[in-house]
Amino acid sequence: MNMKALFLREQRVLSLEDTPEPEILTASDVIVQVTASSICGSDVHFWKGHFPSIPNFILGHEFVGVISDVGKDVRSFKVGDRVAVPAAPFCGICANCAVGKVYNCLAVQGMFGAGEIKGNLPGAQAHYVRVPHADACLAKIPDSVSDQEALLVGDVLSTGYFAVENGSPQPGDSIAVFGAGPVGLCAVACAQLFSPAQLFLIDIEDYRLEQGRILGATHLLNPKRVNVIKHIKSLTDGNGVDLTIDAVGLPQILNECITCTTPGGIMSVVGIGTPSLEFPMMKFMFKNLTMRGGYVPLIHMKRLLTLIQEKRLDVSSLITHTVKLNSIIEGYHLFANKEDNCIKVMVVP
Repeated sequence: MNMKALFLREQRVLSLEDTPEPEILTASDVIVQVTASSICGSDVHFWKGHFPSIPNFILGHEFVGVISDVGKDVRSFKVGDRVAVPAAPFCGICANCAVGKVYNCLAVQGMFGAGEIKGNLPGAQAHYVRVPHADACLAKIPDSVSDQEALLVGDVLSTGYFAVENGSPQPGDSIAVFGAGPVGLCAVACAQLFSPAQLFLIDIEDYRLEQGRILGATHLLNPKRVNVIKHIKSLTDGNGVDLTIDAVGLPQILNECITCTTPGGIMSVVGIGTPSLEFPMMKFMFKNLTMRGGYVPLIHMKRLLTLIQEKRLDVSSLITHTVKLNSIIEGYHLFANKEDNCIKVMVVP
């Protein structure tokens, strides 16, 4: 049987094509019928050539769906289960997974929809996906949680949670999030779980700042109109915030994070805007700052789904547009160009 899937072809061409449906390859596999996927900034980076890749692969790594087939060794899931899937699957038993370093799983070493350089796992912008090591990495979606509510759990919501948790915030701390893209906005939503006294959000797009206000940001700062550093310092007794989150990844933002973080504070970096940059080491050292970052460990999906189920966390409003799989290329242009105040695009069959 054939299905539709979005391929990245030579010359960075997006092509919606017929291709064979995936099959069970190992006993730990399941096949997931995709009920919703989304377009991520990483997908656009592959398309535009900002991230290295070898063309001719199916794109997409943010998705939820229903299990349509299971391998003989799968014990925790059955046909018909609704599941959220991590962008990068993991085995759960290798030396790295055993100590929580699932982002460096020795068995998988890859992510969906990134081609040969990242494990060659066909992506989720398709009707069906083969998911390896299902028992270890899948999370069941509670009946009361919709696909739209669960969709971002496997990537940007987990990344936003990681960005905040990595900063070890305490109740009453002050937090500044630089960048109101999907990851930054998810960080704002997750920061509420840690009861900050002040939560600054910085971005040049007012419509994204407004979304941040809805999610709980207490101070919205547009660098086009205000001096961000001066404003933050004036509201923190001149000290700066306890935690800065860089959800952009550009040299200027990293430098502003160093300036805005209180001496002895923490910087959490999850933005990947440039492969390398100059670092103001002296400024960083003299403030006794700590910087943490890295590839998100996708081990909090069940916790996040429980928080969503209990109405403690909801980022479904970030999905501003929905397109059919047959119109997904239009969705890419909509998302990449931020047309019609687009934040996230959900793709349905």
